[in-house]
Amino acid sequence: MICPETPPSLGLLLRQVRDGLMRELDVSMAEENLDIGFTHYLGLKVLSFRAPCTANELAQALDQVPSAVTRLLDKLEAIGCVRREPHAQDRRALQIVLTEQGRELWARLQRRGDTVMDDAMRDLSADERAQLLSLLTRVRDSLTTP
Repeated sequence: MICPETPPSLGLLLRQVRDGLMRELDVSMAEENLDIGFTHYLGLKVLSFRAPCTANELAQALDQVPSAVTRLLDKLEAIGCVRREPHAQDRRALQIVLTEQGRELWARLQRRGDTVMDDAMRDLSADERAQLLSLLTRVRDSLTTP
């Protein structure tokens, strides 16, 4: 919810932007008729770069508990986007593999995400968009450096 009478603060603005982007992306993804949401979007995004990986590696990348990632993977597997296969080096572990169907879905969702982002920043010039990303990157980096 956006509260225009509340004085803006960095934390509140970031939360409102995050919530708004998630809401718009969820609306767009609903058109896929797969009953997936923002968490699935993030999972597919990470897997598009890191797969094959273990469920624990995915949980760390998403900053989620393993049980949440198990539910995420169950859904992605049910719709044909991932497979769990024996790990190449550790026969006790499974690795998560993104299927061709998963890659195709990620490509569609990535386009949807890009459209949501473009719409959210439609009132910003190209220079303002670059400046916003640069400033947010600096804020993020200041929070992660010792």
